[in-house]
Amino acid sequence: MKTKVTKLFDVNCIPMPEDIPDWHVDEAAVDGLLNALAIQHSAETEVQEVQMGDTVFCASEGTLEDRTVLVYPGRNMPGAEAAEKAVLGCVLRGTVKAELCGVPAVLTVKRIVRRAPSRIDDQLIQGEHIDGVDTVEGYRVYIKDKTEEQNRSLSAKRLSAALREALIARSEYNVDEAEQEAWTEAAAQQMLKMYEEEGIDPHIPEDGTDFLTDEEVMETFKNQLRPQFLALAMSRAFCEEHGVSFGPEEQKMYAENGYEGEEAESSFLDSKTWGILYDIALKRLEDAK
Repeated sequence: MKTKVTKLFDVNCIPMPEDIPDWHVDEAAVDGLLNALAIQHSAETEVQEVQMGDTVFCASEGTLEDRTVLVYPGRNMPGAEAAEKAVLGCVLRGTVKAELCGVPAVLTVKRIVRRAPSRIDDQLIQGEHIDGVDTVEGYRVYIKDKTEEQNRSLSAKRLSAALREALIARSEYNVDEAEQEAWTEAAAQQMLKMYEEEGIDPHIPEDGTDFLTDEEVMETFKNQLRPQFLALAMSRAFCEEHGVSFGPEEQKMYAENGYEGEEAESSFLDSKTWGILYDIALKRLEDAK
């Protein structure tokens, strides 16, 4: 690659973005996870009076042609809002008049089903069959650790992407214009092909202005792709700084998967860059505790 990075920005000088979510889980969040587990194992019981959240089986008369309909008070399902309000407080075999999907209806309550969350106890936890976890307190520790691990991974991915974007934007380059033009042209043609395969017309502008010409479509694609071209040079410089190189073993591995030459090397270096940045992001998140 002729385009080179003349000055790679120091990744350690990139400030922590404000939009990276906190990965920690407090006790209130653990309570919420326990309650969600209890709801997941809710038991159905039949009751005599409709409350919010119940499932109400109703016989209908008149224009609904004597069909059985289900009403879910509190869900605000489109077309059923009036019926949901009408059946609230209604008792078994009670009758109400309401509009349902724009049609007047007479509804007679035939069955009321209520889901009651399971009791949060050791028996509930044991039903999850988690190795080494058979008490509520043990589950609290387990679910907190597991959720924090998942949150930390998601936050690290967000942070590594932000670090990569900042490195691309803040590094300095000696750009070979002919190389950049050839690369963006080829990538833009590939993007156009992808749009056509997906049945998307790139000539339709997002801002509602006049339709784009073929030339304007290609220029729009090229503008979007130029940062990706610079990313190729940045990844090479970044990997070199971290002692990562594309050797014979890597060449062989990528060749077996259909990648050769510069395409294989660029793919390898980009993958390694993501991996290094992910590790850096994890450490920064840990240090920020």
